[in-house]
Amino acid sequence: MTQQQISKLLDVPDRTLRDWKKSRQRLYTLLESLDYDEAKEKINAVDVDDVVIFDPKSYSNNLFWQTNEASEQKVYAIISNYLSTMNDYDIKTLCSQFGKNLVKNVLKDRYKKMYAQGYISTSGMDIPLTGTYDQSQMYKQLLGVINDC
Repeated sequence: MTQQQISKLLDVPDRTLRDWKKSRQRLYTLLESLDYDEAKEKINAVDVDDVVIFDPKSYSNNLFWQTNEASEQKVYAIISNYLSTMNDYDIKTLCSQFGKNLVKNVLKDRYKKMYAQGYISTSGMDIPLTGTYDQSQMYKQLLGVINDC
């Protein structure tokens, strides 16, 4: 596995991995020698592109209105939809289900895309965005909730 894959899979910051590479050489070498897909399967981890069984009963309300039963959904769609509600309970559920780093990555990706577009489109009204995504109050608030998980 690469350092990026190890970080994503184990929810470990890059800084910690760099420390392991220097002071815990055998641990880092062991992790590096593992196959990413095999390790992912063994610890039941997911990527944003994976399709999982979504259970709406785990969340405060069902944002996938097509069915009230469990359904197959993309991990990115689940995280993205529930981040948009800004509901603390749902965000904590996302963190426990998918890991804090994956939720942060989706948050960052969504806000980067919105700010690159330059506006938020809502029911026929475009709201212009200025500044950078990481200075947005909503972004900071959501990041704070994720960090508190």
